[in-house]
Amino acid sequence: MVLSKFGFDKYEINLSTRPDKSIGGDEVWDLATEALVTALNRKGWEYSVDEGGGAFYGPKIDLKIQDALGRKWQCSTVQCDFNLPERFKLEYVASDGTKQRPIMIHRAIFGSIERFFGILVENFAGEFPLWLAPEQLRLLPINDAALPFCNDVAKKMRGSGLRVEVDGAAERLQRKIRNAEIAKIPLTAVVGDKEVETGSLAVRQRFVGDLGSMSVAEVQDAMLRAVH
Repeated sequence: MVLSKFGFDKYEINLSTRPDKSIGGDEVWDLATEALVTALNRKGWEYSVDEGGGAFYGPKIDLKIQDALGRKWQCSTVQCDFNLPERFKLEYVASDGTKQRPIMIHRAIFGSIERFFGILVENFAGEFPLWLAPEQLRLLPINDAALPFCNDVAKKMRGSGLRVEVDGAAERLQRKIRNAEIAKIPLTAVVGDKEVETGSLAVRQRFVGDLGSMSVAEVQDAMLRAVH
């Protein structure tokens, strides 16, 4: 499931049926509802019936995800619609040359994308995994002499699609590390004279600690494997 890629592993599925105010006849609604029931059964998914929770033009399958706080949010929905093709007089030519009326499927994976990202930020409390973090790696030069090297490394990594920034502020190293922790950056790398000379990075992972000295190529390759 797409939503599980974002860390939403707990969810419930509802079959939402005909509401009191609706369009179309009983036969059309029964056909559409049966089509969704068949789809759910083929997938082997357990579901609950939300009586009257469908759209005015057709029944639907609703998926509600549960966030880290136990709250449930409706995101994905699949709706089977026989009514709108009828009202709009939609037709297609079948393989036998006859004109047929299509079935319309309404599908939303995330619902409102803005709302979904709001749910996502709250769910992670800003602690995004590496692949999703707006800033994946922050380079922390110890002195001004290391700044050009850091800028070159950042440029190279950005060229491969990684999101890398350089903290070039005139502050103590401990302050830079603290700022990166507050910003919840997954990876930081301290760069001093030794790192510049050897073309390496002293990498630190959030919640894990120091990972030791690694070449720039090793760090880049490891990050690319992790995010892909």
